[in-house]
Amino acid sequence: MKHSVYKRGSSKASFVQAVLLIAILVIGFLGYQVLKKGGLSAGLNAFVNMDVQNMRPLQAMADEKKVALQKTFGGFWVNETADSTARVRKYDCLELKENGIIWEVIHWNIRYPDGDSSSVYHVRYGYLNPYGLAADDKDVVCEVRTIRQIYIYGNDTCFGASQVDELWQTRKEDSLLIMNRKRYQPYHGELTVFFPEGMIDLIDKLINNDCRHNFSVATLIKEKLGEYISTISGEKTADSTSIGELLHTYFEPAFIEEVFASIPYYPVLPDSIEVPISLSGKGAVIVALSKGKRAQAGHFESRIFDELESWVIAPTMKDISETTRHLLMSYTIRLPAP
Repeated sequence: MKHSVYKRGSSKASFVQAVLLIAILVIGFLGYQVLKKGGLSAGLNAFVNMDVQNMRPLQAMADEKKVALQKTFGGFWVNETADSTARVRKYDCLELKENGIIWEVIHWNIRYPDGDSSSVYHVRYGYLNPYGLAADDKDVVCEVRTIRQIYIYGNDTCFGASQVDELWQTRKEDSLLIMNRKRYQPYHGELTVFFPEGMIDLIDKLINNDCRHNFSVATLIKEKLGEYISTISGEKTADSTSIGELLHTYFEPAFIEEVFASIPYYPVLPDSIEVPISLSGKGAVIVALSKGKRAQAGHFESRIFDELESWVIAPTMKDISETTRHLLMSYTIRLPAP
């Protein structure tokens, strides 16, 4: 895999880059100290209050408890796709230091129906600050700030959004670290090879190439899937069984399993959600709910519905049968275990 080439400039340019990098790290550290001493930021407080169904007021815990939890959560952790034959596979390496600092490298391998594939690395640096107990009195709601992150895909290396705030629900369960319904196993291998060589060092580079707006693995997959679908015969892919398989194979691991980090303080959820769907004239998903029922959906469900309707999973109407044009099916979204 080719990465972006970084050219060595003049000594003046190097000095300016060094000053800028130090400024970024100092700002991140100061933000960490402020949030550690104070409460949630105004933005996150508003975020928490977007959907109050089945929630309770979030109370901050004592500073001593926060420090103790940071130490408890600390270590080297790995989360990977259990099914080695899955078309969307992820290998997530997380170092969580005892002071809450996060270093993480996630490697995605995606195989498409036409035999093409994508490899994506997501590298990020940030910190985790425990805040209070979730509604289940089991998970700890932690404020997480991504100070800096990069993506590497194809021949491109790009700089993602910085100073991004999220709320993660976290707990220790036996030997596992469970964060946003992801189960991390402790890593027992050589620490010198925990992260792919050179990946963490890229965080310190001043990359001029910003990622396109709202870049994500889900966005990449649905674009590639849309390109594939546009080239094939409609009769082969537009029945309810194949549509359900495509969504289970690609939509759920790329979006559903990741959405919990961006939904701040989610309520108690079922094991699955039934969604009636049909197709638009261009083969995109339509969530077939009345306006009234759509309006009653909580923030979590609305986020899923909005994303689902941005996926094209069948050819255009002119390429499919009369039966498929009037397709109405029930799609069961399987949620990760809490």
